[in-house]
Amino acid sequence: MNRLKKSILYLSFAFLCLPACTPDQKQGAGGGKVKSQAEAEAEFLPTLTAADSSTVKSMAVRCMELLKADSTDKALDMLYIVRGTKLQKLTGEDRTRMQKRFAMFPVLDYEFEGMSFSTQGNNDVKFKTRFLEASESGAPTSIGMMFNPVKIGGQWYLTLKNVGQKSREVSRPLRKNSVAPAEITLQE
Repeated sequence: MNRLKKSILYLSFAFLCLPACTPDQKQGAGGGKVKSQAEAEAEFLPTLTAADSSTVKSMAVRCMELLKADSTDKALDMLYIVRGTKLQKLTGEDRTRMQKRFAMFPVLDYEFEGMSFSTQGNNDVKFKTRFLEASESGAPTSIGMMFNPVKIGGQWYLTLKNVGQKSREVSRPLRKNSVAPAEITLQE
């Protein structure tokens, strides 16, 4: 069978299987039911307190202050990264990549724009950062930056939002009936 026929056969099989798997029936990696975004929010949001909001904002502002003071290494010491469903400290490669990012777009100043909570592993803390002094050319001098605070075992950890990670701020935001992100666990 040539490649085209095989591809069509595989795609047909995939499309036939999709209707059989609704959000209520999907199984997670651990065999448990996968939650909808609405279910995950209904479970997570009532557990939050004013102290959670204060802690998360303080952590994010502290990281921004370190970046503004050109203490990139100290700021990176505060950050974690999510790989799959595991939260872990930044690797040397992660640190190098982020150092290059902050060298290219330094935080000269910043403005807190807001935060919103959704689930245990997917939340938003948004800042507008100025990386260039104003110029007469009209070129952009600021960009958005978003943290993704993750709560594990009652403790908050700070990560940066991944490019493809859902948010309430993106053009295709979280939907109540979409599948919620998997719960994140700490990798020690």
